[in-house]
Amino acid sequence: MNVGIPHGIMLHHFSSEKHITGQGAITGEELKSIIKFYGKNRLVSANTWLEKAKNNTLNDEICLTFDDALLSQYEVALPILESYGLTAFWFIYSSVLEGQYEILEIYRKYRTSCFPTITDFYNAFFKLISESKFSASVSKSLRNYNKNSYLKQFSFYSDDDRKFRYIRDVSLGTKSYTEAMALMLKKDGIDISKFSEDLWLNKEHVVQLAEKGHVIGLHSHTHPTALSQLPASIQEDEYKKNNQVLSKLANTKISTVAHPNNSYNQNTLQILENLGVKVGFCSNMSKSEHSSLEFPREDHSNIIKAITK
Repeated sequence: MNVGIPHGIMLHHFSSEKHITGQGAITGEELKSIIKFYGKNRLVSANTWLEKAKNNTLNDEICLTFDDALLSQYEVALPILESYGLTAFWFIYSSVLEGQYEILEIYRKYRTSCFPTITDFYNAFFKLISESKFSASVSKSLRNYNKNSYLKQFSFYSDDDRKFRYIRDVSLGTKSYTEAMALMLKKDGIDISKFSEDLWLNKEHVVQLAEKGHVIGLHSHTHPTALSQLPASIQEDEYKKNNQVLSKLANTKISTVAHPNNSYNQNTLQILENLGVKVGFCSNMSKSEHSSLEFPREDHSNIIKAITK
C-alpha cells in the first residue's frame, strides 16, 4: 500500500445480522479497525478533505468513500462514523432512488446468498455459458484473455474473479450477460422485487445524509459496467440525470464523482467538468500523477490485509 499520499478509502458492502456476508463485505468492527489504523490526524471528514482538494492544500490526508447507494452502508457503517465524529463521501447511482433495479447488485446478492461459495457460483456460471448459445463466441474471445494482465491493478481479484469479469464485460457485453444471468435466476425461482428489498438507500436516506454533513457525489445514473465504451452523448445523459436527482435531494450543487468500475475517458472528464464537478476518484492507487478528477483510492481489502499481517 502507498499510504503517504492523499487518497480515499473505497468501501462498498457491509455485513451484519440483517445484511449478508459475502465476497467483499466487511463488518462494522473491521471498519473500526480501518479508522483506528489511520488515526484522527490523517483520516479527516469529507468536507475537510474536499475543501483541501479544491484549494490544492492536501498533504497526506485520507477520507472515507462509499460507492453504490447500499443500504448496508447506512445501517452498519453510518452509526460507526457518527461515533467517531466523521463524515464521508457517498457516491450514489440514482436509478435505484427512482424505483429501478441495478441488476449487477442483484446478481451479487444472488451469487452470495444462493451458492455455498463464490467458486460454486463461478462453476455454475461457466457451465451455463459452455452449454448455451454463447459458448462458441466466448471460447473464441477467451483466446485473447490473459489472467496475469487483465485487471492486474486489482490485486485482490482471484483468477476466477478475473475470468468471470472478462467473460461478462468483454466476451458477452451487457445484453448477452443479462440474458445469461436471467436464465440462472429463472432456474432458481428468484423474484427480483422481493429479492432486492434490502439492497439500496431510498431518497429519504440521501436527504438525511446531506443534512448530517456528508458529501453526496455522482456515480452515474444506471451504473454501466463499462461507461467509457458508451458514446459521449449517453455518458452525458448518465451524469446529467444523476446530477439532477442528487442535487435536488441534497439541496446543494454536486461537485464530486467516483468513476463507476473505474471506467472513464476524456469525454467523461469533459462532461464532468461541464457539470461543475471539481473532485473525482478512481478505484485504485495506480496513478502516481493525476488530475483533480482522478484522485486515487485504496480498496478496503488491501487495508485489512495490511492491518492483519
